[in-house]
Amino acid sequence: MIPLSMAIRGEKVRIIRISGGRGFVRRLTEMGLYHGVEIEIISDGHAGPFIIGLGGLRFGIGFGMAKKIFVEPLG
Repeated sequence: MIPLSMAIRGEKVRIIRISGGRGFVRRLTEMGLYHGVEIEIISDGHAGPFIIGLGGLRFGIGFGMAKKIFVEPLG
């Protein structure tokens, strides 16, 4: 288990845990990001925000948010 902030571009990961307050967790859940969801790292934040793909959707999240989302690499 690693923080999303350490994931590499092109990697597919599964969300294991989200650490943060109720509002933060609720906001991510409303975006479709919660325990068990598989996402793809489109951009790993080295040149701006983290961009993740979920199905046909793409989300940009900040580095601070990415440090609170814990994932496990797939395959």
